[in-house]
Amino acid sequence: MMQNNLMRVEDNFQEEDEINIYNLINIFVKNIKMFLIVTILGIFITCLYIGVRIIFFKNNTSYINYTLNYEEINSYIGSNIYYPKKSPKEILLDNKYIDLLFENPELKELYEEKVNEDRDNVNTKRQFLINNKVLETSSIKELTKNKDEQELISPDSYRTTIRINRRNDSGRKVSDSVMTTYLDILNQYYKENMFDYLAERKQYLEKTLPVLKKQLEENTVSGNIKITSGGTGLTESNYFKYIYPIQVSNIDTYYEKYKTLETEYQAIKTLFDLELNKTENFIKYDSSIINVKEKSGNFTKLLIGIVLSLCLGVFATFVKEFIELYKKNQKGKMY
Repeated sequence: MMQNNLMRVEDNFQEEDEINIYNLINIFVKNIKMFLIVTILGIFITCLYIGVRIIFFKNNTSYINYTLNYEEINSYIGSNIYYPKKSPKEILLDNKYIDLLFENPELKELYEEKVNEDRDNVNTKRQFLINNKVLETSSIKELTKNKDEQELISPDSYRTTIRINRRNDSGRKVSDSVMTTYLDILNQYYKENMFDYLAERKQYLEKTLPVLKKQLEENTVSGNIKITSGGTGLTESNYFKYIYPIQVSNIDTYYEKYKTLETEYQAIKTLFDLELNKTENFIKYDSSIINVKEKSGNFTKLLIGIVLSLCLGVFATFVKEFIELYKKNQKGKMY
């Protein structure tokens, strides 16, 4: 008897499940028009979004890697001799080189097309580059995420990236032109800010060292002076200081300065003899200019958009049915 009751209960559950499923299907079929409208609208919006991304937000991107040969220069100059060690990240902080960059006709035309106010202001030009990510220079060490790989990368290795919106860069004409201009500026920057300094310093030392050498010779104290036994009881060094205080003082001053400047001169002269003062020997290009094919992820976004549209379509059909039932119930209560 109990077994029969259990079988009846199970049959009732199955019938309820079947009824519920049929009801759901009927609701869906009944509101198929709503499902199609919402789904098609969702897919249309997805396609429109992807189209806008392709047309308006797709960039032509290119980059070049290079290493600054500070390591070899430091091996000759050492750490005690000053010279202006510059980072390429500082180039766009200098107004002079910003203006030089915007002398590029393609970049200038693009800039004037996008900016209407205060065009001649160098800060406006700099902000245009930053906002549009037109030109960025980064340390390759910082770009590398793997810590083991970071240890193998020189701290003087850099990557300069150019990004121009594809709508404004047919055939990569603008991006290639801007990259070429930047590389010329990079060479000019190091010539003017580092190697011209070393050249001027070399000329200064070539004039100064002979003068110091002459002063040393003029203040030399003869070592042939005899010191009588039992004399003053002073050492020979102190004796010279006592007899020739000015000359000895001058020698102490001039000799230390001469020795420091002579060391600096020989280091700089070695750099020039090895032609390490030439930018082509200082900037080592680790790659040619590489054109990047951006991973847009548009196909994935399209699939997600279609799935979401289908889900919204199904959801809309049941919301519509719920609203209709709610209205009927409210009318029934009123009567």
